[in-house]
Amino acid sequence: MREHKKITIVHIGDFLMYPPVISLIQNLMHNGIKMDVISTIDVDRIPEWMKESKYFNYQKVPFNTSSRLKSRIIQAFFDIKQIRQTVKDSMLTSDLLWTTTDISVKVLGDLVLDYKHVMQLMELIQRFPHFTKMKILDHRLPEYAQKAYKVVVPDLDRAYIQQAWWTLPEVPTILPNKPYSLNSGELPAETLVALKKLEKETRKILLYSGVIMPERNIEDFAKALEGSEDFVLYIIGRSPSGVGYIEKLLQQYPNIEYLGYHTAPAHLELIKYAYIGLTPYVPTQSKLHPVLNALYCAPNKIYEYSAFGVPMIGTNVLGLLRPFERYNIGRCAKDMTPESVLECVEYVDEHHDEMSKNCLKFFEKDNLDKIVQDIIEG
Repeated sequence: MREHKKITIVHIGDFLMYPPVISLIQNLMHNGIKMDVISTIDVDRIPEWMKESKYFNYQKVPFNTSSRLKSRIIQAFFDIKQIRQTVKDSMLTSDLLWTTTDISVKVLGDLVLDYKHVMQLMELIQRFPHFTKMKILDHRLPEYAQKAYKVVVPDLDRAYIQQAWWTLPEVPTILPNKPYSLNSGELPAETLVALKKLEKETRKILLYSGVIMPERNIEDFAKALEGSEDFVLYIIGRSPSGVGYIEKLLQQYPNIEYLGYHTAPAHLELIKYAYIGLTPYVPTQSKLHPVLNALYCAPNKIYEYSAFGVPMIGTNVLGLLRPFERYNIGRCAKDMTPESVLECVEYVDEHHDEMSKNCLKFFEKDNLDKIVQDIIEG
């Protein structure tokens, strides 16, 4: 890559929970590009491999997420002011500002207009209200995107939809949600415990890795596998509702094995043991993201499973149906009845060797070095 002074990456929230951000950091490190990563997590949570890199510099900023009115006022007047000043100071020695989420852009506001700005969107967004319960007073995200140096999204369908919604002068660049490295580094103790459990498993493992909530159809897969002696359902992740939902799930379905939560990239070691990977997405409308966001999902899980030759089963949404059918790397259940799920399981089981090879080919098709280089250099 052409030499750059430095790139400033801004992620408001926990960037360690976003594999595409970790992939970007690894990409820049590998190509010898210095970066300031500005985010809101504590310094002691930063992995050693990041801290030890001469190309990585971390700057923590405050961001109060409390729902209390007083706390939100503090956030508005103090936290955001400090975040913007930190970005200004970093940009004195950077030649590119890279925001990783819509929220990051909202927090920076008009400041993004002062710099060569790469605006990465993890989700498909039609409108972004200042206040989520109001249908007026939308944020100026479309204007920031129109004036950005580059808009980056993870999927071709999303690129064209985003361009149409926001009247963008160019189709956004596609940066797939693909892991840059499959090296998990030094594994934490809880991951080693989970690995020992998987090593002893004799049944074929259906693995779900991600956010654990009702919209992910975990119960439907558990129902389909009830009474099976050949297959077992393992789940990895945590629930936004806390441990209560997970405990209820385990009590109701004894055939679910829970492996806990494992931060990226350590969780990749667990995926190696999967026979089939699960990618369920239910199209739902949220306060910030339209129903098309799930219909045209671009999950990093497709790449994580395919990296290890693990065929997939998902729900019947276009974002999964197209790559599954085009590359023969998975099957979409027509509905989530036990019969439909089992039909998919049986198909993948019968064609597993062929689909596993296809998964490896699918993973290798995208050159992340070249894509990021083209984004940076134009």
